[in-house]
Amino acid sequence: MDARLLPREHGAYAQLGFPLLSGLLLGSPGASSLLFAVAAILLFLANEPLVLLLGVRGKRLQQELAVPARRHLALRAVLAAAVGLAALWLAPPGARWLALVPAVLAAALIPVVLAKNLKTLPGEVVAAAAFASVHLPIAAGGGITQTLLWGPPLMWFAATVVATLCVHAIKARSLGRAPWVIPAAAWTAWLALLGALAILALLPGWRSVALAACLPLAGVVVLNHLAPSPKRLKQVGWTLTAANALALALLAAG
Repeated sequence: MDARLLPREHGAYAQLGFPLLSGLLLGSPGASSLLFAVAAILLFLANEPLVLLLGVRGKRLQQELAVPARRHLALRAVLAAAVGLAALWLAPPGARWLALVPAVLAAALIPVVLAKNLKTLPGEVVAAAAFASVHLPIAAGGGITQTLLWGPPLMWFAATVVATLCVHAIKARSLGRAPWVIPAAAWTAWLALLGALAILALLPGWRSVALAACLPLAGVVVLNHLAPSPKRLKQVGWTLTAANALALALLAAG
């Protein structure tokens, strides 16, 4: 398969991967959990052929890859639907209802993608919510309830939003556009971190999630303070991925 038919945004792999892994690792995943995970991956992979056909990657690639893009989009979409239906059939009732959350958020992304606004800040926030909510049906299918059901998706969403603002702030410093993003990124990261610390202190049942959330949130606070150059965006991405990996490890160990 042509590598150009795979999603190019490396950060998106992490945005999907961490909620998917937390859903699988924190419980006892059965067939429905695994099938929900496969369906999510297939839908994620279907995005790249779609954006190619819409011309987001440029007219040349749109024309050059039109035929394989249509084929792969159809194949991945059909497989995702089949696997998703099988997951719903095998899932407990609670997991079926929770599957509506990522489904609705994914549907909300369709007009964003069609309008070619996926890389805008509002589009990235909707995508962050969709990715984070993948944890819910996978975790519920594995018997997870209460804090470990609802806490991780909230953590992944908060970590992704503050990280996204951090990246936009780095670009704003260089380009001189949307200067409001720079203070917004700093304040949002600090508020999210202080909120996690407050939960850590006040809600004993949420301490494991709050403690894990402190790792990526604190990492973003530090990055906002350091204000790295756009030339170091790759290092910034790997730093944030490492912080999320540590958060996942802490959740799994806790």
